[in-house]
Amino acid sequence: MAAESIQISMRGLAEVSATAPKRKQTVLRRFKFKKSDESVGRSNYYVKALSAIKRHHKGDHVGVQSILKDLLTAGLLETDTKKRAKLLNNHRAITDYLKNFGNRDLTICPGKRLYFVSEDVVVSAQPDMVVEENGQMKLFKLNMGKDDYVGGVGALMLHTMHEAAAACGLGLESNYVECLEVSSGNRVVGPQSGFPPKKVIEDACKELSDLWNAA
Repeated sequence: MAAESIQISMRGLAEVSATAPKRKQTVLRRFKFKKSDESVGRSNYYVKALSAIKRHHKGDHVGVQSILKDLLTAGLLETDTKKRAKLLNNHRAITDYLKNFGNRDLTICPGKRLYFVSEDVVVSAQPDMVVEENGQMKLFKLNMGKDDYVGGVGALMLHTMHEAAAACGLGLESNYVECLEVSSGNRVVGPQSGFPPKKVIEDACKELSDLWNAA
């Protein structure tokens, strides 16, 4: 029987790769155990914010303001600390995005299911938004947390997403993948000169595979 594949998000791969050796297994556990509260929260924590951001670019500004009002009202009334934080963080993320990136003229396109596969590791590389800007398709990853990604996490995520897009026939230029740091307003854009060889990602996958069973 073939060994079961290892499945992880591109953020998980990037964070493990960027972490100091002594902490890699600890970081990996957060992404490995998908049914844990923390892992589940990673995948759906900012769903309301992402929905509102897409509605903004579709021109539904009244709907966005309604969402902001509802989130703020519910957050201020919520007594559960974690639920209150989630509501208010979604409100903050929408507000920050509108301030820092809301003026970009983007057309929202249907989403793409992208994967990077290296031996026994399958990395999900879905963009948060597929857009058209100035006639060009672009893939965006949004970091809606309060802190920017550090240690090359954003860069490896973009590299992985670009390779996954190429594998399914999307001929995107390397600088048409972006990570938007919503809180700070910073942008991490793929290098115009091109990404390094995909062996960089394959090596990160190999390291993760070697760590998997011990995590």
